[in-house]
Amino acid sequence: MSSPAERRKYRRLSRNYKTRVTIKRTSKEVEGITDNLSQGGAYIFTPSWSSLQENDQTTMNLLLPPEMTGQPDTITLTGPAKVKRVDKDREGIAIEFLKELKAFEPSW
Repeated sequence: MSSPAERRKYRRLSRNYKTRVTIKRTSKEVEGITDNLSQGGAYIFTPSWSSLQENDQTTMNLLLPPEMTGQPDTITLTGPAKVKRVDKDREGIAIEFLKELKAFEPSW
């Protein structure tokens, strides 16, 4: 039997980036920090984890700092996502991107 890591479509990287997730059903925006990230999703630590529900449709904003991108300012990547899991023990959420991260729209 294969482990979850072996079944993943994309390799996950342990990276800490600021995020803003807007919940479509409430228009509430919650901030967090990624624990890990891939082309297909992320795990995000957020003190607002209890505001989210499994299967919530969201807009994900990933803030990439200049030291990551080589650009003079932070770049925000924006795209559609869905909450896969709400994790009260770790105070975070698992997010599935509805299109690959590389297809998210950049803004400066």
